[in-house]
Amino acid sequence: MSSRAVRRALKERGYDDMAETTALIEKQVCEMENEKDRGSSEPVNMFDLLGGDAAESSESEGSVEGGVEAIVEVEPKQEAKPAKTKKTKRGKNKKSKGKGKEKADDMSMAEFEAHLKKHDAELPQVETKKAQGAAGRGAALGVELTAEQQQNRALLVVDAKQLDAEAEIKRLFGSAAVQNAGQGRRGMPRGLAVRKRLALSHPKATWPPMNAPGIEMQQVGVDEETGGHVFAVEHTERFRSVQIDFLSAVMTNDADAIAGLAYHHPYHVDALLQLSEILKQTGGDFIEAGTLVERALYAFECGFASRFSITNGLGRLDFRRIESRGLFLALFRHMQFLARRGCWRTAFEVNKALLALDPVRDPYGALLTLDFHALKSRQYEYVRRMSTEWTWSRIDLLPGWAYSRALAEFMLERNGAERSTDLLVEAILVFPSVVPVLWSRAGLEMDAAVTDHPYFQNVQIASESGMTHMQLLEQLFVERSSALFRTPEVGRWLQEGLLLALEQIELGGRTASDIKCSESVVQRRREAERLNSYVVPERISRHVLVSDMDALKAGLPESVRLATSYAFDPLPPVDDINVYNEVMGGRMVFETMPGAFGADLGDLEALEALGDLDGLDGDATAVQGLLMRIQNLLGGGELEADPGTSSDESDLGAEEQEA
Repeated sequence: MSSRAVRRALKERGYDDMAETTALIEKQVCEMENEKDRGSSEPVNMFDLLGGDAAESSESEGSVEGGVEAIVEVEPKQEAKPAKTKKTKRGKNKKSKGKGKEKADDMSMAEFEAHLKKHDAELPQVETKKAQGAAGRGAALGVELTAEQQQNRALLVVDAKQLDAEAEIKRLFGSAAVQNAGQGRRGMPRGLAVRKRLALSHPKATWPPMNAPGIEMQQVGVDEETGGHVFAVEHTERFRSVQIDFLSAVMTNDADAIAGLAYHHPYHVDALLQLSEILKQTGGDFIEAGTLVERALYAFECGFASRFSITNGLGRLDFRRIESRGLFLALFRHMQFLARRGCWRTAFEVNKALLALDPVRDPYGALLTLDFHALKSRQYEYVRRMSTEWTWSRIDLLPGWAYSRALAEFMLERNGAERSTDLLVEAILVFPSVVPVLWSRAGLEMDAAVTDHPYFQNVQIASESGMTHMQLLEQLFVERSSALFRTPEVGRWLQEGLLLALEQIELGGRTASDIKCSESVVQRRREAERLNSYVVPERISRHVLVSDMDALKAGLPESVRLATSYAFDPLPPVDDINVYNEVMGGRMVFETMPGAFGADLGDLEALEALGDLDGLDGDATAVQGLLMRIQNLLGGGELEADPGTSSDESDLGAEEQEA
């Protein structure tokens, strides 16, 4: 049997601790050496039985093999008889290797299993459950997690193998789809090296070289509530000087200056995020806009701390710091572009990574999209687990998760859908105002007795022009997920659940006291009724702003609609920690330009700031120059002598010293 089979057998039996396994093997080696000293006629080398090819395995195959290889290297080799000629020596060495191979082949898996059973009492018992194996133990990652923290963290672990959008497209449409989209190797210019693939970003060969990202990260503490490591993103001195130039361009509404800055500093994350949104709002190419976001992610990943992992569910960032907020936005934008391409599984994994950065505060409302991406990627079991095991926020008060959980259960059951129907009835009773909107968008007929029933109607105050907190949550869910409920079989299931829910509502009933159901459902309904308030949390407003749902932006509170924030930092938090406020002389206040979120977002008035534009047919010199620079930035034309400078370019530093 080969060493690979040995390692697999060790892992299956729970011997996955390198230190303990190494100690055991060292003990066995010492015992065999003692037997040799006592005059054993034919000493047995246990590692000869393992095949002798452990050195050929890679370091990434587990902790056990690392321990085995270490022992093999230090074990004294048996002295061979001196040979008369080199030819004879080579022959004897070859013969000796052949004997070792014969011994490894003679040892069966049953014999190896019997050998391991003798040492079960010497090794500690370990958990080998599949779920815990996927999530990993907190102690192995340098933190001590409680049972609740480990349970929640397991829901945030990202499958790194599923973060490759191109691989997902190949699985869905074949390799020709990737090549036709210009992502294949065949369309790659000659002489350009293929860069190393990272977890989130896949650098293209046409991208400018990365000298230094200008972003650094260091650990600043541990989050006691979630057990995760808290990291802080910091800008280097050179990056800060470029950032001031960028903010000056934003304050003067100079989009062309922003494009020029991104051209000379192609990994300036804020400029990339701003340009990406400008491209979308000025009719640019969504593929190019997505590439800019991926380039920003690449810059962040190059500056990650060695202990920071985007996939293990333990990396935390302080959203209040402006340096950290760019990563939140880049992940959200990347998730949107992945969904636009139909890469639902990749978007689902990125969604989990976004939530893991701040799972309690959830500044971008990642929970509001996680159920949708899970359903689109057919991760129904995850929806079930998340609905029942997540405790770091009140997921049971989100209408989207209530209906998504029922739908996930229905997709898992298919035949005899009893549990899913009960969950659907609970969702209707707790969030009744979803019914008229969802039924209409799903193309289902609804009796007038339901539409006129006061229990299914929203409470609206005439003096308020916006939407309530609950209305925004409901509209976000329906706008995003209504297509999932349009199949005939799901439609019949919805109608059946609605009839059963009507039987539990008193005639003319309006509140939680008017329904006949379990006390837990009544209590959830009472708590949901408190969300019929016009006080909308900041994270919900921020989520609406970046979700590309213009119809809902008019329903935001007036204070949010009239405020102006920018695409590189939409709706900064009230407790903002911004080092550039002091440099720029107080809290930054900008005027309107493309890529801004404000009262006139999406209107042609946003373009007038560039120079009296008459719609899109007017004098769009600034926008045209911007698009031309972005084409060069994306590698669409001939590169200049040195366009790949970063924010930490050493050449610029040398010039400053000479000056």
